[in-house]
Amino acid sequence: MLDKLFRPKSIAVVGASANPLSIGHMVMKNLLDYGFKGKVYPVNPKTPEILGHQAYKTVGEIPDDVDLVNISIKNAYVPMAIEDCGKKGVKFAIIHSAGFKEIGEEGIALEKQVLEIAGKYGMRIYGPNSQGIENSDPDIKAYANFTFTPLSEGNISIVAQSGGVGEVLQLQLSKKGVGFRMYASYGNEADVGMNEILEYYGQDEGSRVIMVHIETLSDAIGFMKIAGEITRHKPILGLKSGKTKEGLKAVSSHTGKLMEKDVTTDVIFAKSGIIRFDSQDEMIQTAVALCVQPEPRGPNVAMITNTGGPGILAVDEIVSAGLNMAKLEQSTMDNLREKLFPEATVLNPVDVLATAVPEHYGFAIDALMNDPNVDSILISFVTPLFVDVDGVIEVLAEKGRTAVKPIVCVIMTLDEDGELIKRIMASGVPVYEYPETGARVLVNMTRYGATKHAPAPEYPSLAVNKDKAGEIIAKCDKGYISQVDAYSILDAYGIPVAKTTRIKTSDDLKSVTDNLQFPVVMKVDAKEVVHKSDEGGLVLDIADETELMAVFKNMESKFTRHDPSFIVQEQLGEAVETIMGVNNTEGIGPIIMFGLGGIFVEVMKDVQFRLSPLSKQDAHSMIREIKGFPILDGTRGMAGADLDSLEDILLRISRLAQDFPQIEEMDLNPVFSYGPDKGSKVVDVRIKLGSGVEVAAM
Repeated sequence: MLDKLFRPKSIAVVGASANPLSIGHMVMKNLLDYGFKGKVYPVNPKTPEILGHQAYKTVGEIPDDVDLVNISIKNAYVPMAIEDCGKKGVKFAIIHSAGFKEIGEEGIALEKQVLEIAGKYGMRIYGPNSQGIENSDPDIKAYANFTFTPLSEGNISIVAQSGGVGEVLQLQLSKKGVGFRMYASYGNEADVGMNEILEYYGQDEGSRVIMVHIETLSDAIGFMKIAGEITRHKPILGLKSGKTKEGLKAVSSHTGKLMEKDVTTDVIFAKSGIIRFDSQDEMIQTAVALCVQPEPRGPNVAMITNTGGPGILAVDEIVSAGLNMAKLEQSTMDNLREKLFPEATVLNPVDVLATAVPEHYGFAIDALMNDPNVDSILISFVTPLFVDVDGVIEVLAEKGRTAVKPIVCVIMTLDEDGELIKRIMASGVPVYEYPETGARVLVNMTRYGATKHAPAPEYPSLAVNKDKAGEIIAKCDKGYISQVDAYSILDAYGIPVAKTTRIKTSDDLKSVTDNLQFPVVMKVDAKEVVHKSDEGGLVLDIADETELMAVFKNMESKFTRHDPSFIVQEQLGEAVETIMGVNNTEGIGPIIMFGLGGIFVEVMKDVQFRLSPLSKQDAHSMIREIKGFPILDGTRGMAGADLDSLEDILLRISRLAQDFPQIEEMDLNPVFSYGPDKGSKVVDVRIKLGSGVEVAAM
């Protein structure tokens, strides 16, 4: 538990100073100015008094127990200070000082020394190179930090790897008049780090919303387990710096090449139920809403507006994000038609007109609240000079206090002092300046609602022959294995494949007619030839034995240097082409990919990724979230794909990747699918074996 860190009863400041430009001075000043409820002890061997408090030469000289120590002295002196703290029985030390592992080998050794000394006394280290912590709980008021953002009470907690990013998040909340609960920026994460702090926030009843900023994850699997537990009852909003191919090895598979953006973070956040943001502003706006409003129970949005243009902008944002404009009950529309001006629009959006009086807004809100088809309400209000604006604001505030469904307001006004907006926000309704902003916030709230209220993930039982697959893998060398072996592994896991015969010499061609019917396909099967069609290693529409022999001789001469084998396959009929794949990623395990297949896959990049193990819901959603899903679902007279069989294959390759972490890369491209209830078959497969990486156990 981190109570001694976040809820200390006494704090010593090693490096406290009368110099107002020093970190030690700022920590002392913040603790005193914001009314820390415990005792504060400055430690400085050269100054007898700092900010009206007696200073001590060492922590050991302090006459009382000390829970927490803030240290801001030269890095070389930190081990001695930690030794002193340990002897005193201090439980936690926040090290603000820099000059540890972030500077290289010398700093690494110094950080190791600090940890060894602390470990000897059972003391925990926060940092080094850390900003500190804050806790606005009125019973604590701990500002053990050297920054400048006001400490004001709230229920949003922040943990940021970058102190700069964390400070921006705090500052923007403060500018919006919103407080926070706890704050932590932990620096080098030598001991206390992201996962432990996140777990503490999750258990804190005062933290209603958690915002996290991440640069790197030292224990991604642990992070997912902790975050996944938290998001079942409170939202985590995530921001990650960088969108590179972090954590990926050099790859040659389609799957690996398609992981150009920061897919690892996407799949980690998705598995954990974290709502990811690329914008600090949008994350803050969403946090403000979620800390005062319940999350929507569904995707159906109703809107009240007094002018059409801003409402249309909001509708566009809502619909493009995949939410629905709610279809109102006939009784709701009849009620609105009776209560509003005759010229008002009672469809959704409900346009009460610019001349609407306060009572009209009240009627409209009540009607939408009572409509079972409505999950959330967006109110867009331009404040005209010819209506009772104060009265409308009072109605919005009153309805906000009694609302049983989430409300988001967009107020477009000349109210320079913000008094109108403050009155609404005081009722627990978030207010935004732009329709698009309010709409995006509602979209993000709904995303969390879908996560929180989703049914428990289903992991169906699959009949597989793990022993058979294991025998095949055991006899294969590292690197790309033969296609025949790859097809056999898929077959062992119940994954349907095109009928295939292996060919090594021309004599083997005689077996083709025994197993396959013309027309057939011939492919080269060599480790060095990854993309066969690019190198002339694939020939289709082979009509008879004579043509088969000619193709074989030509291909044999072309690839002699690779000592290849060849395969001959049944040529399948026209179908929808998809691609599936696996990339086993260091630290998190197999990432599964699905998208439209064929030769254009790397151009269109219409793919979805999920972290293994896949649940039935994962497989279902990743198929439906690609932009080309209408093709799979059947469009303009096309039969579409067999979605059930595609889901089954995804679940089986996920299970295969979990069972054999030495599968480093795998491409199934293309996978032909033949329409509802007609099945799917893998036409081409490449499997690359490695040493194996750690697999996420979720």
